[in-house]
Amino acid sequence: MEEELKCPVCGSLFREPIILPCSHNVCLPCARTIAVQTPESEQHLAAGGGGGDHADKLSLHSETDSGYGSYTPSLKSPNGVRVLPLVPAPPGAAAAPRGAGPASSSLTCPQCHRSASLDQRGLRGFQRNRLLEAIVQRYQQGRAAAAAAAKCQLCDRSPPEPAAVLCEQCEVLYCAACQLRCHPARGPFAKHRLAPPPAHPGAPGGGGDGGGGKGAGGGRKLPTCAEHDLENYSMYCVSCRSPVCYQCLEEGKHSKHDVKALGAMWKQHKIVWDQINHCTLKLHQSTGLMEYCLEVIKENDPSGFLQISDALIKRVQVSQEQWVKGALEPKVSAEFDLTLDSEPLLQSIHQLDFIQMKLAWFTFDPSSAHRDIVLSNDNQTATCNSYDDRVVLGTAAFSKGVHYWELHVDRYDNHPDPAFGIARINVVKDTMLGKDDKAWAMYVDNNRSWFMHCNSHTNRTEGGVSKGTTVGVLLDLNKHNLTFYINGQQQGPPAFENIEGVFMPALSLNRNVQVTLHTGLEVPQSVKQPKLPNN
Repeated sequence: MEEELKCPVCGSLFREPIILPCSHNVCLPCARTIAVQTPESEQHLAAGGGGGDHADKLSLHSETDSGYGSYTPSLKSPNGVRVLPLVPAPPGAAAAPRGAGPASSSLTCPQCHRSASLDQRGLRGFQRNRLLEAIVQRYQQGRAAAAAAAKCQLCDRSPPEPAAVLCEQCEVLYCAACQLRCHPARGPFAKHRLAPPPAHPGAPGGGGDGGGGKGAGGGRKLPTCAEHDLENYSMYCVSCRSPVCYQCLEEGKHSKHDVKALGAMWKQHKIVWDQINHCTLKLHQSTGLMEYCLEVIKENDPSGFLQISDALIKRVQVSQEQWVKGALEPKVSAEFDLTLDSEPLLQSIHQLDFIQMKLAWFTFDPSSAHRDIVLSNDNQTATCNSYDDRVVLGTAAFSKGVHYWELHVDRYDNHPDPAFGIARINVVKDTMLGKDDKAWAMYVDNNRSWFMHCNSHTNRTEGGVSKGTTVGVLLDLNKHNLTFYINGQQQGPPAFENIEGVFMPALSLNRNVQVTLHTGLEVPQSVKQPKLPNN
């Protein structure tokens, strides 16, 4: 990047750089040395051939309306910088008014050889490139810091040798000699990780605040308008492509121009970031230009950035045109337009397998079932050959609404007592449902039923189950209660009330009982009178 920070006249780092109309930069002291006198016979060019004040008070020698003319070298200033040749005034041109000086001053860019005449303000009419000045200052600080690089912490010499490695375990910097002597790659040190010494945090690109924090520009004085020294830049003139102050809009030439907020234009122009990254990957010989562009983008001075952004974008575009045909277009708009690729989503939708579309459709969950539970019929039928009770949960979880499902008894021998109900996901799986505080159940044999929670048995009710019996479970979380049915008739009163939380359908089986689950059923609207409990 250093070449980007050198003045084309003196070859040294820029000092007080100014921006020429062609967007190139020179040092202010160097500009004084290359400014030359333009003879009176050339002044008709500066006056546009017909006299009158130029709107910008800064005219360009041009052969066409493009703003810049071709250069025909014929003269040299004492320092070797070429200037425009003398051009005789056309016949009929108005003579210079009496009392005018014999000559005016002009300046020729040492890079593109385009020339500009100076108005009565002289070199003060050119804007200072504050961003370039700040980058040069940071670069000089980083270069000074690099000279004071990390030193070996174990050297006997004075001064110590520069560090070659950093042991991340020991947190010690070693030079090459001390590393071989004090930290050999064997024994207990063999597993230590040696890394390059850390870069100085203040160096450009070395992990500092990137120029955007207080260290780079937090204490910098706010830039003031070149025309009105007491006014800060606050708006951006789209017509002239330059920052302006409020006084410029009220009194100056920008009063009828299209202007926008300075901050908004700053953000809009920063889309050059993607262009710079693209160029960096494309061409290694443009590294200097790219690093300079990156330093500019890190700046937090909106007016200073907009002052040079157009010229910077043009330079990047020229570099891009060396690799591909056509002009470089911004990769994103100021509104950050996004395009959604929906093809993977459509493929996933087409691959979905909808087994059944019913309200609250679910099956038994093999992942939550005790290992003695045997599932079949697409996980809708469950059985258990163990003498002890084993629990299986459903794949659904309910926290609100009204839900109803039924279980058909396919096999029932030797009077076992299966339990039906609901449970938390962390219910105990190797005991009857309802014996712990994580389940609410009705267990039933061939003659009667009981409700059970926390191993508390209540509401014994006549009426049991056999092969072919249907047990219904109604979970009403709007009323916060749980009710059971046998063959369409309510079994006892509502079994449990004031229940809240998240519940899963649950079942415990033993001794070869087999049941099949039926879900997605309508909630019973009319039921027979419930059987009353015996106690």
